Amino acid sequence: MQSFVFLSLAALSAAWPALQEIQNAHPNVLQEAAKLAARTLEGRQNDPLGTSRAETNCGPTPCLNFDPADQLVSTSGQWAYASPAASDIRGPCPGLNAAANHGYLPRNGIATIEQTVSGLGAAYNLGPVVTAALAAYAIALDGNVAEGVWSIGGPLPADLLVGGLLGTGQGLSYSHNNYEGDASIGRNDAYTNHGDAHSLNITKFERVYAVGGNDQSVDGRAQRYTLDKFRARFQEVQEESIANNPYFFTGVFSTVVVVPAAYNFVINLMSNHSLEEPSGYLDGYNFKSFFGVTGKPGSFVWKRGQERIPDRWYRRPSSNQYEGPDVVGDVALGYLAYPGTLKFGGNTGKVNTFTGVDVSDLTGGVYNAATLFQGNNFQCFAFQIAQNGIPSFLKGPLSEVNKIVAYVGGYFAPLLSGLNCPQLGAYDQGLFNSFPGYKYSPTGPDTNY
Repeated sequence: MQSFVFLSLAALSAAWPALQEIQNAHPNVLQEAAKLAARTLEGRQNDPLGTSRAETNCGPTPCLNFDPADQLVSTSGQWAYASPAASDIRGPCPGLNAAANHGYLPRNGIATIEQTVSGLGAAYNLGPVVTAALAAYAIALDGNVAEGVWSIGGPLPADLLVGGLLGTGQGLSYSHNNYEGDASIGRNDAYTNHGDAHSLNITKFERVYAVGGNDQSVDGRAQRYTLDKFRARFQEVQEESIANNPYFFTGVFSTVVVVPAAYNFVINLMSNHSLEEPSGYLDGYNFKSFFGVTGKPGSFVWKRGQERIPDRWYRRPSSNQYEGPDVVGDVALGYLAYPGTLKFGGNTGKVNTFTGVDVSDLTGGVYNAATLFQGNNFQCFAFQIAQNGIPSFLKGPLSEVNKIVAYVGGYFAPLLSGLNCPQLGAYDQGLFNSFPGYKYSPTGPDTNY
């Protein structure tokens, strides 16, 4: 049963100082990131696949310098690894789990926007503006707006749901179609696993591990992973989902933006950096550590909740944080390089019945296949559908839903600022009602994982 909390105007107002602080501290970060992302995509129309294959592990802009003092991520002292306690929450994102296991996020797995921005910046140099927006989105749809917290895994504890919640409070583990989506890099589609899209599928991990080479050793140091290799794997996973999941669905923010971005995050945020390879490299050793996997190919073991940041690991430099335009630029390049992965629609209740929906019909003609990747259109589209889709995931009085939309909009506004986006009057998600995967919404048991 869903419970409800009504967002007070005081709670909404309280969120603004944090956003303002982020904007004041980083006044030019989005403008600079937008320029850098555009630079990478300049040749996208004539050779997007070549551009994808040439891209470094730093994303749209190569990391040219290595500063060990800036980039070393501590795994000792207050940042020492500790297995989660029985009461701690862990979920579907290895990067979030590892950050919590080292204390960069609260070790209980429940975070505020400020804690999320600070922790993911310190651990991975994920940009503060996009981090704040994604955290606000998680709070609005799967957390508790009145308390200003979200869960990186299962449902929030009862004491954080007192008074109800406008949304579900189910956390990321049970955020099907609003945050979690089908065709994950290592997790099952929710429908095919009784609603569990947060547990690692070791067979799926074996397959993605294999795209990095044929190093059969325990260490896996000779494996190498790139954005392009992961994009090609994303295409394969989509095809596998269509062939095995009668409820496969893609078409909302979680599945069109967040799912492919998650593949890119592994490369851009988990790669190790060095003087010899300042743009970073991801080998099997680091890949397994971040995913909580031990052993060698053919005998991998997943240790639930044991994701960890490797010792002597160097993040991307502070001079090249991974910000909103970088995130969307990488997703866009992936779609241009592998156009078959850009899908709106789903299976219709049986496997291999994928039926597409035209993006022009979804957006009232504002965007179409020919214009979606022109100029800033894809960045505009990505963040607009995030906001326009919120009402379909919330239940409650319209006035309270509108407050939630305004709350999230405040954090997404800097990502759209200065882009001159076309007005998206409506995003007709009613076109998705014929797809059972769009309506499928599992709820989680009261467990921490």
